[in-house]
This record gives sequence, structure tokens and C-alpha cells, in this order.
Amino acid sequence: MRRQPANTARTAALILIASPVTALAIVAGLGLGFSPVACVPIAVALGVGAGVLLAAPIAAPEPRGEPASHSFGVRALLTRAAHEVRPALDEVDVLVDVAPPRLRTVGDPECLHRAVAELIERAARRSPPGGVVTLAARSAPAGVRLEVVDEGGGDCAAGLVVAPRIVDSHGGALRTERARPHGCRVVVELPGV
Repeated sequence: MRRQPANTARTAALILIASPVTALAIVAGLGLGFSPVACVPIAVALGVGAGVLLAAPIAAPEPRGEPASHSFGVRALLTRAAHEVRPALDEVDVLVDVAPPRLRTVGDPECLHRAVAELIERAARRSPPGGVVTLAARSAPAGVRLEVVDEGGGDCAAGLVVAPRIVDSHGGALRTERARPHGCRVVVELPGV
């Protein structure tokens, strides 16, 4: 099994932190008159414990370039995002409309899921109680066109942070426009299969 970059960074940090802490604990134990047999296991436990606590927050650096690409179904992406965001929707319904039903795109499904979830949450916040957020997906000449349409008001692009960056990293494009007769439409163009 190949070690992931995040695990490599955490392991390196663990070693860099645990080694000197262990050595200091051994020296301190011996200086206080403890036998090596008594202080070494305690020193190792202290070193590893400190290493684990301090190395845990170290995360892998953000990937550069292209995300890991896989082909996956657009309907599954939209349905899962709508389901997981459901508690934040309050009194707003979500309609998922994908044609053709087996429409597929290429990219990192987890990253795109975060982008779609952010778009749904923003649309739900702009929508009035009893409103509908529509998630539509269609084939487009360059791949797939996703639309998140709400019935609310306000700045369509306000608060979007994650989605534009993720869409851009996938070689796609994101734009916002007013929906007719009212509301906002966020259009996401993604590569196709």
C-alpha cells in the first residue's frame, strides 16, 4: 500500500517531535536518579504522545494542478449534495433535474460535492420560505452544464468561496446571473466524459 502524502508529513512531524522529547525525558529521568529500565518506557510514551498531539493538525498541502479525475454520475452528485445539505434548507424544497439521466462528468467527486453543497446552501439562504431550489444538469458542447436556481433575491455571487476555486481547478467555469422572473442562477460548466 502506497503511503499518502498527508501520512508522510504526519509521520515526519511525529518523528521530529517525539525524538527530542524522548531524549530529554530520558536525560531528566536519569538526572533524577531513576534507572534506565524505569525511565525509558515512560520517556518513549511521553515522546510519542507529544508527537501524536502536535503532529495531528499537520495536513497535506493543497494539491497543485489537476485534481484526481474520475468519471461519475451527475445525478448522484447532485442528489447526495442536496441530501447532505437538507438540514440547512429549513423551509425550502430542492428539485433535481438531470437529462439525460445517466449524464456523467469527470473530476474529483468529493471536491465537486463540496462545491455543489456550497451552491445549494447559498441558494437556500436567498430563498423565501416555501421556495424551491432547482438543481439542473444538461449535456453541453464542452461537457456538462449545471445550474443552481433559487427564487430569492440578493447578490448571486455573495459568499461564494469554495465553489469558484474548485470549479476552476477542474478546468470549468462558474458564473452568476439573474433568473427570470426573480431569483439567482449559478451556472457551472464542467468537462464531460
